[in-house]
Amino acid sequence: MPRSIIQAYLYQDIIRLGFSPSSPRERKSWLHQYGQSLKVFWEINDYPPAPSERNGAISSTINASESINAEYEYNIEKIEKFTVRLIHSPNVQIMWMHDMDGAYFTFPCQTFLTQHNQRNPEITQMTYDDIGRVIDSLLVHPTPHQHIESPIDNHEIRIGGGIINPFQYLFHLRIQLCPFPERRNAERNRLITLFRTAIQNNQSVTANELMKIPS
Repeated sequence: MPRSIIQAYLYQDIIRLGFSPSSPRERKSWLHQYGQSLKVFWEINDYPPAPSERNGAISSTINASESINAEYEYNIEKIEKFTVRLIHSPNVQIMWMHDMDGAYFTFPCQTFLTQHNQRNPEITQMTYDDIGRVIDSLLVHPTPHQHIESPIDNHEIRIGGGIINPFQYLFHLRIQLCPFPERRNAERNRLITLFRTAIQNNQSVTANELMKIPS
C-alpha cells in the first residue's frame, strides 16, 4: 500500500484525536490550557488572558511580543467558522487575518477515506517516519505556508495556509512562534510519540497531554 495512503489516514486521525474538542465546555478548556502552556513553552513573563465567550464565540489575545514582537487574536464561533489575526507590535505595522468560513465547500477528506473502509489495515502499517511526515505537514512545517519578510524577518516562522481547523491552527502557531529551535525539535519528537500511541489505541489526546512541555 502506498505510504501516501497510510499518511492520509494518519493526517485525519491526528486532527480527529488531537484537535477536535466537541462541546463548548471542552473547547473553552482546551483554549484555556493552550494559553496557559505558552508562558513556559515560549518563556514569556505573563500568562495570556483566559478566553472569553460572547454570543457563543470564544476569543482571546495572545501576546508574543517578548519572543517575536507580535500578538495574535483568535475568535472561534464554531469549528467551521473562525478567524485568527496576527498583529505586529508595538507599532502595528502589519495585520494578517486567517479567515475560515465553512459555509463554502471544502473537500470531505474523512468521508472519502471512510468510504474506502481501509483505516484499520493502514494503521497497522504506520511507521515513525509516516507520523513524522504528517506532524510536519500539519504543525511543524505546514505544506502550504507563508513567510513574513518584514517587519518580522525570520524564515523559520511558517504561517500555515489552508488550515481549516482552528485548534490545529492555534497549535501550529504555538510551535512556529516559539523562539527556541531546540524546543521546537523536542516538541516534534514528543508529538510523534504521543500521536502514535493515540492512533494505535484510537483514543483522543487530552488538552493536558497535548500542552505538556517537552523535556
